Amino acid sequence: MSPKASAQYILKLNTRKVLKFIRDNPSISRAEISRRTGLSAPTVSRIVDDLIEDGLVEEIGVGSSNGGRRPNLLRFCPDNNFIIGIDLGTTNIYGVLANLEAEILAEEKIPTRVEEGFKAVMDRTIDVIEKLRGHLEKKQKHLNGVGMAVAGLINKKRNIVEFSPNFHWHEADILGYLGQRLDVPVCFDNVTRVMALGELFYGVGRKYKNFICVNVGYGIGAGIIVNGQPLLGTHGMSGEFGHITLEKDSKIQCYCGNFGCLEALSSGNGIARAARLELESGARSILLDMCQGNLEQLTAEMVANAAKQGDALAWNVFHRAAEYLGIGISALINLFNPEAIVLGGGVTQAGDILFDTVRSTVKARALSKISREVEILPATFGQKAAVMGAVSLIMQKVLNLEYKKSEKLKEHSYFSLSADKES
Repeated sequence: MSPKASAQYILKLNTRKVLKFIRDNPSISRAEISRRTGLSAPTVSRIVDDLIEDGLVEEIGVGSSNGGRRPNLLRFCPDNNFIIGIDLGTTNIYGVLANLEAEILAEEKIPTRVEEGFKAVMDRTIDVIEKLRGHLEKKQKHLNGVGMAVAGLINKKRNIVEFSPNFHWHEADILGYLGQRLDVPVCFDNVTRVMALGELFYGVGRKYKNFICVNVGYGIGAGIIVNGQPLLGTHGMSGEFGHITLEKDSKIQCYCGNFGCLEALSSGNGIARAARLELESGARSILLDMCQGNLEQLTAEMVANAAKQGDALAWNVFHRAAEYLGIGISALINLFNPEAIVLGGGVTQAGDILFDTVRSTVKARALSKISREVEILPATFGQKAAVMGAVSLIMQKVLNLEYKKSEKLKEHSYFSLSADKES
């Protein structure tokens, strides 16, 4: 690495460090940043000036003095930079315009219409993005990017959706299609890992740095956060929690082609299918009235509601699914020793009937010395968990300075390894 490149690299690391300290504190002075980071006062001042120019930091007045001049206080400034988050679901394309603290400023939702194919879904996604951009009016240049949460097996090395059973996509090039039609950066990732990222930046991640987000919806996945960083795996395909085998002799086939997967047993689709099979065999249940005799319309939500009303069939189906989920989560806890498990997705809207069973199963099956302090929590943002995670995809790039609008960081060369130490 050339001396100039080395200086630019050190500058970027130091700027990330300063920006993180400012974001993590309601107010902080340049002197305090210098003291806590080990960076020199001139270095901190130059970095802060650049961050103020970029609109990420602002001065908010003066603080108290212990002698000498009263320091100017700084804070993270989320209100003049914007992000669009897209939850690309099989039913709806839901998008939000948010500031850097994930405060929603505008929302758009339209039907996905998966049956129309990949290009039609992408065109409808563009429609949502453009409607949200319209709310910015003259502040278009303050849009830092578009983040997307997508269900499917994402190859991070190739930046494609290798396979999505929800959308019936193979080798889907989202960036290739959107990149030709949008003049703003776009990034996407698997919906569950994106949900975990949302928790990291805006939810439980402010308290925990080692946790696992489990998404229980149409399918099941896990987003694993280790020491404040998402675990990606070799090709970015980690977290396929729904495809661990829990019943080796099961006759229930998963969409992946295997039998006895957790997803086939405990997902929303799996719960509805299990209830449907019971009813087709002649069992009696209020579920028949709920779906008006049309078993194809039966949903996991109906099963949960019937179980809460005391319906025996529904209770047995839902309880069994929740037990399997608890067994799978017990394995995650034993493997990763997390501080918390965060449960999100449509099935978790069932509430206590799910969480009570999962918690009791974990207590019975996970190693007590590992699991006794693990909290099992609902997702911070409920049904908005995926879209908040999509916002976090861009926020991650903002904090890593990958979005930079100005070129000043590239021009400065006043840092060296000997001048400022890394912490």
